[in-house]
Amino acid sequence: MKIAREKLFAVIMAGGKGERLWPLSTEERTKPLISLNGQQTLLEDTVQRLFPLLNAENVFVITDEKSAVQARKILMLPEENIISEPCRRNTAPCIALASALIKRKCPDATMIVLPADHRITPVKRFQEDLLDCIEQAQNSFLTTLGAAPDKPATGYGYINAGEKIAPGVYKVNAFKEKPDFETARRYMMDGNYWWNCGIFVWKLDTLEKAFQKHTPALYEKLESWANGGDYKTDFENCEKISIDYAIMEKAANVAVKQASFQWNDLGTLGALYEITMKDFHENAVNANGKIQLDESDQNLIICDDETEIRLEKIRKCAVIKSGNALLITTKW
Repeated sequence: MKIAREKLFAVIMAGGKGERLWPLSTEERTKPLISLNGQQTLLEDTVQRLFPLLNAENVFVITDEKSAVQARKILMLPEENIISEPCRRNTAPCIALASALIKRKCPDATMIVLPADHRITPVKRFQEDLLDCIEQAQNSFLTTLGAAPDKPATGYGYINAGEKIAPGVYKVNAFKEKPDFETARRYMMDGNYWWNCGIFVWKLDTLEKAFQKHTPALYEKLESWANGGDYKTDFENCEKISIDYAIMEKAANVAVKQASFQWNDLGTLGALYEITMKDFHENAVNANGKIQLDESDQNLIICDDETEIRLEKIRKCAVIKSGNALLITTKW
């Protein structure tokens, strides 16, 4: 089932406090605005991987006020599509606000919702998976993406896939919170538990019905904003709640597409270590200056200037330097 391109929208959530990858990310430069390749920011990468599926005028970014100013400088999007949240209220109010603004432009829209700070490769497979999700969204499913685990990770939520409804697409039995190690190992061995990628696709009217049923207060806000109400005056009154808790864990019409791409949410130093090229001694280095490693292995070194760094007889350590801030830790 095809959808007209002008009815397809994307919402990129680019909020956050900038604490998880300090000092690479800070309150002044949150994670979506950092670059791991010395070129594009994670936010720019996220926008680019949506093309050519979407028109640029149909891509919205929702973030905080400071990040919105920076995003408008680097993104080739209409300035009015970069929305500044009045305050942080978690993902459900964020998505309700985005839905209202999109409804003003296209009441029968289909929405893609995704975080701004993930690493996804290859882009072609990602887009193919989105097309499958878009197709299921036309069948009134709230659709999400799940990545098959390759290790018993305790830092991710999981999705339990159930009955198959299309090639690679399954009804969701349950969402599971971040597990302990033994539970995560059992999930991985089971084969029907996938990491929750936090990427969603749905028709706007399907989402509205879910808000109306499961979080009526947010539904009222959505309708008010869609009809011209000023979200800046009452956004702070929204309940702080994630979209998973508000809707996805409660709704019966939820489907999951197994991701065919490589996915990493870049939420920890361990995640950065995984994606960084390694030398013969498994040291992962992303730096501009001279790096000397003597009898050292399995370290992560990231430096965004030409500072010379030497490690001697160090193992499983992270050295992260950005600007005048330095982090040295053995914890991933």
